[in-house]
Amino acid sequence: MKNPSWKTIVLAGLLLACAARAEARMARVCDVTGNGTITSVDATRVLKFVAGMWTFNPEQQLLADASGNGQITAFDAVCIMKAADGMIVPGSQCGKLIQLP
Repeated sequence: MKNPSWKTIVLAGLLLACAARAEARMARVCDVTGNGTITSVDATRVLKFVAGMWTFNPEQQLLADASGNGQITAFDAVCIMKAADGMIVPGSQCGKLIQLP
């Protein structure tokens, strides 16, 4: 059996590091808190954001857009609240796994 060259080992390490980084940048739409679950807290924060009482970073804004229309509105909060309760809203992106920029 032939031993792998140092180039093969380095390439394998780089691929593994890139895969780990890509996996770490994945998130579920509607999980604006980033805790791995969609809850009423996420919906409350979206409502506060819409009212101007809360701020989101660009990644949280992407996750808060439950309807996928590019805007964050009270409708997105309703979709998130229903998703937290186990309901499905037609057209809602809640729960969809996406890669963050």
